[in-house]
Amino acid sequence: MVEVPLEKRMMTLDGINGVRKDVPAIHEVWKQTREWFPYLPPPSQQELVLTGAEDAWLVHGDQVEQDLVWLLRLPCHKFWSQLQFDPNLQRFLEGILQQFPREYDSSSSSSYTSSQIQIRNRDILHKLFLVFLRICTYKESASEFFSPEYYGTLIYEKYILDLPKIIDICSLFRPCNREITIKMVANVFKVQSRYCEDLFTTGESIGEALDNAEEQCQTLSMSLPSRKNVDGLFDLVGFLLDVSSSTYSLLDIFPGAGKPLQLAGFEMKLAGFYHSTILGVQQILERFVESEILTPEESTLCFFNLQISRHRSILAFRTIVEFNCLNPVMSETHCDKDEALEGFFSIFTTILQERTFLLDYNSRYSLQDDFDVFEQSGLNVDPTRKHYILDALCESSQGSGFSNVLTGEKEKKSSVTPTVETVPETGGATALTSSVLKPTEELDSLISSVRDMLPFLGEGFVEKCLEHYQFKVEEVVNAILEGNLAPHLASLDQSLERQAVEPKPVQAPRCIYDNDEFDVNSRDEIDLSRIHRGKKNKYGNAMKLLDDKTDINSMRDRFSALGIVSDIEVMVGEEREYEDEYDDTYDDVAVGQEEPDSRDDGGRQFVLPVALGGGKIPRVVQEKDDEDDDDEEDEEEGVFGRKPMNFARNPEEIRQENERRRQEKMSRNARKPAAQQQQQYQSARDVVGKPKGQGQDKQVLINRARKNANKGKGHRAGAERKQAKGMF
Repeated sequence: MVEVPLEKRMMTLDGINGVRKDVPAIHEVWKQTREWFPYLPPPSQQELVLTGAEDAWLVHGDQVEQDLVWLLRLPCHKFWSQLQFDPNLQRFLEGILQQFPREYDSSSSSSYTSSQIQIRNRDILHKLFLVFLRICTYKESASEFFSPEYYGTLIYEKYILDLPKIIDICSLFRPCNREITIKMVANVFKVQSRYCEDLFTTGESIGEALDNAEEQCQTLSMSLPSRKNVDGLFDLVGFLLDVSSSTYSLLDIFPGAGKPLQLAGFEMKLAGFYHSTILGVQQILERFVESEILTPEESTLCFFNLQISRHRSILAFRTIVEFNCLNPVMSETHCDKDEALEGFFSIFTTILQERTFLLDYNSRYSLQDDFDVFEQSGLNVDPTRKHYILDALCESSQGSGFSNVLTGEKEKKSSVTPTVETVPETGGATALTSSVLKPTEELDSLISSVRDMLPFLGEGFVEKCLEHYQFKVEEVVNAILEGNLAPHLASLDQSLERQAVEPKPVQAPRCIYDNDEFDVNSRDEIDLSRIHRGKKNKYGNAMKLLDDKTDINSMRDRFSALGIVSDIEVMVGEEREYEDEYDDTYDDVAVGQEEPDSRDDGGRQFVLPVALGGGKIPRVVQEKDDEDDDDEEDEEEGVFGRKPMNFARNPEEIRQENERRRQEKMSRNARKPAAQQQQQYQSARDVVGKPKGQGQDKQVLINRARKNANKGKGHRAGAERKQAKGMF
């Protein structure tokens, strides 16, 4: 006999007066009216001091447990009818999910002193887990089941399960029963794909919540530490812990959430949130501790929660990277591995500015190891982009006091040689850390930070742990709390004391006057005449300075060796006379002018090439009239046949010449009307002419030719002037 799903099954109902009728298996008629007792968190240590507080909570907790037991004992069709048509039941279950303490709350200062409270709370959690296990399963037995399509529509449309509840389920049930929780959540996402679409919106909503937390952190950082701001600080620390733990729990139980979260850019926001908000709150907390506003218990609790928040933020980020980038490469399925590599480059290139997060992430999950995975899988890793990321990480490590943790890369030269050790990490990753020598004062501060949170540890044991974990307090605390210490550290006595180190004697630096003739500490008498303040005057007076020709003689010897200067001295009588005979070897050649035979009188005139700075218009050489007298030529020409340059003209002649030019210009312009002058000026400058295809005037063609001929003439003239001055 083939069983019919519950949504299609009819059940017999005994009505009033013994009348029996058939009704659907999932119907409001099966719902029972019941009052549900809301769950209350266990009382804190301060509340347990009150008389009757423990008994009152135990009685209330017993009522909550009885409600859950009654719900579990219902048959399948009545259970789902009650769940679907009783809105108070959904609020009751939702309240327990929200109010029940998380696993990180059990280790806080609000831990329970009564064993009865712990037992009762554990029983409530167990019953709640069974209820949601029944809700997340569409097939209880071979005869009690839903069709997957109807079940997926039911839990989604009736809001029996939504993403906030799923996140609470992951966060609450992951520590107690991780394997079954993974199957529960995977079954829900399998039968209803619309939850995956909601994950994208959830990522954006969590990102907005992270931005709001950053604004609150900035507001709190601008205010002075005071007792009235303590509640705001506690709320902010609690939010950081809750959002990081919830996000990590969701990704740990359902890694497939990494894909829609990456599409929403959640991993980028998480890295920025870590760098700005979590570390910002930690700095604010340190200010409160320095101001002695917080008690030791409060500061220890806040620091502990912040370390957990940092740790789980990195784990959540790693899960997204593994699911989207590393798992496709290591899997045997046919997927786009190049796309996974490109996604890996895109993620870490974007978060390079989040230096603190990148350093903490690399200390736990080495980026060099990830690149080795890509290379071993046969992918072509771009070396330029790879070294860009690794070099930025190396610079960040040096700038922040961290050492270089990149294997296979060239280490920077430094005065301290790090010792590299291989440290096994959880999650299948191996991080390479190195020890860095720290100053004594800084090391004492780090040891005190660890012992403030874990006072039962010895200073010697803490020092060895810090050396192994790269002097990171949060890593040491997490490793101790999680029981994940390296083997050589786990075998040590945790109460080990610190060994005293004898300080090395400091050698005094040598003084300027150390046992010489001017040392006043070792001599009683000093020759003051040998002490001179300022520069000494080598010459007695100015005449001695002018008569000193040492520099001139040295220059003369240098030029004589080069053969540039030739001095000839001849004896005339009894006196020496300097003879410098004029050399007229090249007087016949017109230096800088045209050669006489460079062209024929009847041929084409010489034109200087354009490449050498000449134009297309030949130079006009004005030949002198043969009728000029020799006397005039002698006056106009110099010794070498060229007209001497007049460096100092008479200003009166210059003014007369300028006046003559002005008068000529005015006389030319007076003959034509102003309109004609303007038209003539425009026509002489017109290079545009008529539209294309209508022909051009001769003057336009001439203007165009003139413009092309003179184009760049000013640049050439300027270059010639610079060259003449020896500028290049």
